[in-house]
Amino acid sequence: MSVHPHPFETPSLRRKDRLRGLVIVGLTFLLCLFVSAWARRRATPVFSAPPAPPSTVGVVGFPDHVDVVKTLARARQVTPRTLLRGITAENVSSDGTVGLAAQPPARVRYTFASAEGEGPQSLREPGTLARHPSCGTQAVVLRKDGMVAEPDAAEVACPEHPSESLPDPHCGVAQVWAHALALGVPKDKLARIEYYRAKAGPAWRFEAAHASGRFSLDGDCKRELDARDAINVGY
Repeated sequence: MSVHPHPFETPSLRRKDRLRGLVIVGLTFLLCLFVSAWARRRATPVFSAPPAPPSTVGVVGFPDHVDVVKTLARARQVTPRTLLRGITAENVSSDGTVGLAAQPPARVRYTFASAEGEGPQSLREPGTLARHPSCGTQAVVLRKDGMVAEPDAAEVACPEHPSESLPDPHCGVAQVWAHALALGVPKDKLARIEYYRAKAGPAWRFEAAHASGRFSLDGDCKRELDARDAINVGY
């Protein structure tokens, strides 16, 4: 068998082959570095940031006639948590708005959470695992000085039976108050109105100081719920 190089395999071709091989190895190495850095960033937990100062940006009707439902979009922008768990509005006027500078002042709270493993995580030593699955919660509140997020509660554990996020409301606070007026609740009363997850699904709860001032409606404000269907099953 001949030990001479193949007549077509010139030194120039061999050098090109070696160079091509080195380029492939180099590109593979760089790709591995990129994938490793990407995986490290993905695996590094995001921790809670301090809340920003109060702001009136995006607060529809501020300060005297705030629309609670229309302002939900702004509340979502204030927190990194994406699952809506509930809305609670205190001292709501019969026109369906809240006056943040009124007496007594109104107050609105939007509560959000995260799915397991998502959102800001509890602080821990680098390279260690969380002690339990964390879902966390954060409330965004409306006050007379604007909208602000409360400190994030990243340590809140996930519920045993997690529920889906509440959908954006299909009706508004004004429609809930309209039902109360039809029941005879005086329009000069102030009400506490809550959007929550009931046994029957998304629902509204109305409470005011009147004999007819306590009821729950389904999420589109078309049907009054009985006591069994109105049970709060959210968290």
